[in-house]
Amino acid sequence: MKVVLDIETVQAPREEWARLVGVTPVRPDDLLAEGGYDLFTLGEAQDRKRIEDELYEKSAFDGTFSRIVCIGLIEFSDAMEPRGAMAWYGPNERELLRQFWARLGQERPNLFITHNGLGFDLPFIKKRSVIHQVRPSIEINLAKFRTEPVYDTMAVWSNWDSRGWIKLDVLARALNVETKSGSGLQVAEMWAKGQGKEIALYCLQDTYVTYACYCRMNFRPPLSKEVVLLQPELIEVE
Repeated sequence: MKVVLDIETVQAPREEWARLVGVTPVRPDDLLAEGGYDLFTLGEAQDRKRIEDELYEKSAFDGTFSRIVCIGLIEFSDAMEPRGAMAWYGPNERELLRQFWARLGQERPNLFITHNGLGFDLPFIKKRSVIHQVRPSIEINLAKFRTEPVYDTMAVWSNWDSRGWIKLDVLARALNVETKSGSGLQVAEMWAKGQGKEIALYCLQDTYVTYACYCRMNFRPPLSKEVVLLQPELIEVE
């Protein structure tokens, strides 16, 4: 069996990030309000805050700090016939991971199709599983420069050259397939609004686009979204 996989994540609050890295966030406005600081000291504080802002922004892509709120999965037979689509979503990350690994342990796929899965999705899942002490049901080899057991469309397209890394929506347009329905930047806003189901549907759209790109890259026509995502199973994990 083959699966196409994608995850959606949200960043840790600033206070939680600061706790993990062991710093006290600098607030220059607070320094001004308190008084008693000269311009040189305030300038140093502002420089430090700028550096912290940059580090915090980068932490959004690291499973040490951020967390998974949705995992989307499309299952195919070895002949690439669709067998079902599902997405787990919700605030209980530990249970989400447990159900995800239970499914993989049951189906035991031999190929994982992703876009940047080697650099992001799969290492992120591994980190969060370790943090929550959810033991993976199968071992996924994340070695680079190969297309099994992980076929990473971004890595293959660029021949593993980071200078050629390409966004999924750009690759989809280049290959003339249906593209993304939004941006990952919207996920945090949707999550804050309690739109978990909408995030799950967005995640499954990304998995379909990844599948379509994979098909084109292997000289086969992709099936329509209506066929591949027929009656997807949306599993809310609370």
